[in-house]
Amino acid sequence: MSTMWQLASSGVRAHRGAFVGTAVVLAVAAAVLAVTGVLFESGMHLQSAGDAASGGLLVSLASSYAGTLIVVVVMVVAATVSLALRSRRREFALLRAVGATPSQVRRAVTLEVGVVSLVAAPLGAVAGLFGARLLDPVLVRSGMVGPDFTSSLSPLPVLVAVALIAVTAVPVGRLGAREAARTAPTAALQQSAVEDRQVGLGRRLTALAMTLGGLGMAFSTLWIPGVTGSAMASLSAFLLVGAAALAGPVLVGWIFDRVARMHPAGGRPATMLAVRNVRGFSRRLTTVVVPLALVVSAATIQTSVNRALTTATEQEFVASVAADLVVTPTQDAAPDLTAQVAEVPGVAAAVPLAMIPAEVRTDSEGGALAWEATTLRVVPAGTTALDPDVVTGSLADIDAPDTVAVSSDTAFTSGAGLGETLTLRLGGDEVDATVVAVFSRGMGVAGVITGPATAEAHGLPVVADTLLVDLADGADASGTTAAITALGATATDPQTHISTATGAAGNENEVGTALLLLLLAVVAVGAASTLAMTTVARRDELALLHRTGTTRRQLMAMTGVEAAITGVTAWVVGTVAVVPALIGVSAGVLDGPPVVDVPAYGVVSAAVVVFALVATALAARRTTQVATAVA
Repeated sequence: MSTMWQLASSGVRAHRGAFVGTAVVLAVAAAVLAVTGVLFESGMHLQSAGDAASGGLLVSLASSYAGTLIVVVVMVVAATVSLALRSRRREFALLRAVGATPSQVRRAVTLEVGVVSLVAAPLGAVAGLFGARLLDPVLVRSGMVGPDFTSSLSPLPVLVAVALIAVTAVPVGRLGAREAARTAPTAALQQSAVEDRQVGLGRRLTALAMTLGGLGMAFSTLWIPGVTGSAMASLSAFLLVGAAALAGPVLVGWIFDRVARMHPAGGRPATMLAVRNVRGFSRRLTTVVVPLALVVSAATIQTSVNRALTTATEQEFVASVAADLVVTPTQDAAPDLTAQVAEVPGVAAAVPLAMIPAEVRTDSEGGALAWEATTLRVVPAGTTALDPDVVTGSLADIDAPDTVAVSSDTAFTSGAGLGETLTLRLGGDEVDATVVAVFSRGMGVAGVITGPATAEAHGLPVVADTLLVDLADGADASGTTAAITALGATATDPQTHISTATGAAGNENEVGTALLLLLLAVVAVGAASTLAMTTVARRDELALLHRTGTTRRQLMAMTGVEAAITGVTAWVVGTVAVVPALIGVSAGVLDGPPVVDVPAYGVVSAAVVVFALVATALAARRTTQVATAVA
C-alpha cells in the first residue's frame, strides 16, 4: 500500500498542472452542491418551525434544481477527470512496460483522483456553505421567505457534496485507467500517440438507449400534464448531450470529416493543419465539445421553458376568464369592495375570488416531507365568469363543504382523481376533501379549487383578492373602469391583468436566474479546464510542428481555427440536443408554436464560440511559447 501511495503522490506532483484544473472543477461543483443542500436544509427547518409555506417552497426549489445540477455535475466532472487521465496514456503504458500490473495502475489512479477529490471538494463545499447566504436577500425579495430569513448552516450539506463528488470522480478515474491497464504495453504505447475513433459495443448501446430515452422524455408532456411533464421534458436535453458524450468520438469525428472535405487541400497552412488535427483527434476534442454543448443546452432549456410556462399561464388565464374586467383591490380599497363594485353603473355582475392557505399531503407516510404548502382558489359555485375547462365531474358540486376540484396536473401528482379524496390541512384541521371535478387549466387558474363553504367550515376567512366583472350591454367601458378605479382598485382586461402579474414575478425569476448562473459556472469552469488541458497537453506536438517549419504565428492561427471549429460543433450539438425538449414542452402546455427565448439563446451561442476561442488562445499563447523555445 505504501508503494501505491508513493506512486499516486508522485503522479499528483508530476501532473499538478492538470490536477489543478481538475481540482478547481471539483471545488466549484462541490460549492454549488453545498448551496443546494443549504436551501433544502433551510426549507426543512422552516417547515419544522411551523412556516410550512416558505419551507415547502425552498424544499421544492432545491429538489427541482438538484436533479438538473447532479446530472450536470456528473457530466462535467466525468469529462474533466477523463481528459486529465487521457493525456497520461503514454505514462500508463510505460508503467505497464516496466512491470506494473493492471491492478496496480488502477489503484494508483484511484488514489490520485481520491486525493484530489478529498482536498478540493471539502474546500469548495465549505465555500459554498457560507456563500449560500448571499442568496438570502434574493429569496427575501422574491417573497419565498420572510424578511428575517437566514439560511441554516450545518456540516450536512458539506458532507453530502463531498460524498457526491467522490462518488462521481473516483469511479470515472478508475474507468479512465481501465483501458490502458488492460491493453498490452506495446499496444498501449502505440495508442497513446494515435487516437482510436471507435467505441465499444456497450458504449454504443448505452448511447442509443440514452438517445431513445431522451426523445421519449422530451415528449412526455403528451401523457404527463402541466409543469410535471415540462420538468421531465426539460431533462431530455441532458440525456441527449450524455448520449453525444458516449458516442462522441464517432459523432464528432463524423462532423469533423465533413468539415475536412469542405476545406480544399491547397488552402492556408494554418487552416489546413487545424482541419487535419480536429479530424484525427476527435476523441480528445469530444471532452471539450461536451461541456460547451452543455452550456448551450442548460441555458436555453432553462430560459425557454420558463418563457413557455409563462406564456401557457397567460393563455390559460385568458381562456378561463369569461368576464370583461379583472379587478384587484389596492391598500385603499374598502372591505366591502365587492358590493361597491356591483353597484357601479354599467356593472352587470361582480364575482369574488379568494385564496386560502393550505397544505396537501404528498404521500401516505408521516414526517415533514409528507406535506407540501399550497393555496386553494375559492370560487363561488355555479359561476360562469370562470371556466377552468372541466374534464370530468362538475364545478357546481364544490358548494358542499370539504369538496374540491383539482387540475389534471394535481390529479396526476397526488393520485386523487374524480370521486377520490385529497388530504388537506385547513386552519389546523386535517381534511379528506372529496374530488368532485378535474379541470385542465390549472396553470392559469390554480391547482385546487374549492367553494366558500369549505373555507368557512374550518374557520378560514374568505377575503376577495380578485373580482371578475361583467359589463352590462351598452355600458361605457372606460367610464365604468374609471368608477371602479375611484373605489381603490385596478380594473383591466384579462390579458393586461395576467401580463402585468407575470411581469411582476421578476423577483421570483431572479432566484431562478441566480441558480442558473451557478449551474453555468460549473459548466464554464469545466469547459475552461478541458480547453486549457487539451492545449497544454499538445506541447510536444506543437514543438514538432515548429521544428518542421511552422512559425509560432501559424501555430496560434492553427489552434484558433481548431477552437472555432470545436466551438461551432459544440453549439450544433447543444442546439440539436435541446430542440426535442423545446418542442415537447411547447406541445404539452402551449396552444401554438414552440417558444424559444431567442435573446438568451443568441447570447449563449455566441458566448460558447467566443469562450472557446479566448480560452484556447490564452492556453496556446503560453504553450506555443514553451514549445518554440524547446524546439
